[in-house]
Amino acid sequence: MAIAARREWPVKAEDENELVELARRGDRDAAERLLLRHELLVFRLVRNLLPRGEDVESAVQETFVRALRGLPRFAGGATFSSWLAAIAVNLCRDRLRRHRLVPFVPLEDGGDDEPGPLDFLPAATPDPERQAMARQAVGRVRRELGRLPGRQREVFALRFFAGLDLEGIAVALGVDIGTVKTHLHRGVQRVRRVAEEALP
Repeated sequence: MAIAARREWPVKAEDENELVELARRGDRDAAERLLLRHELLVFRLVRNLLPRGEDVESAVQETFVRALRGLPRFAGGATFSSWLAAIAVNLCRDRLRRHRLVPFVPLEDGGDDEPGPLDFLPAATPDPERQAMARQAVGRVRRELGRLPGRQREVFALRFFAGLDLEGIAVALGVDIGTVKTHLHRGVQRVRRVAEEALP
């Protein structure tokens, strides 16, 4: 699946449930459509949980392989996107443990028209001093995101890069909504504080 082909596919809950059921019965076309509809979500998530240099494409594909193998066990108690996000998060955790990598959240422009957490920073002006200050601010925010504790970083990525709501994040991580709110609040506060201090 090429990066250029990635886009969001609106999915109604009943359509998704039907695709899941067909895929569970072995319908390859339904399985492919189901995964294509969630490719951008998985790509954004693994790209922002794995450090720069890690093979994101491989992680996306491995997430889909795990999902297809586990589809018979999908009980339908959660949304398919939350279940798929949980698989992606667990895969990223496995890779980070296996390689003992230091997690880093890249925030460069992905070129796929997705909003990023740096969109609130003012646009650079022709003034070279302001441009340099803005670059320093972005660097400080990137470093702070990389320093977030594991659970805060996961919640932050699921919310702002994968676009899951609080309930979806709770299901994906296997925690209650109160825990999600706590980690999200702490992560956002840390990033916001650094961003505000760094703004020119």
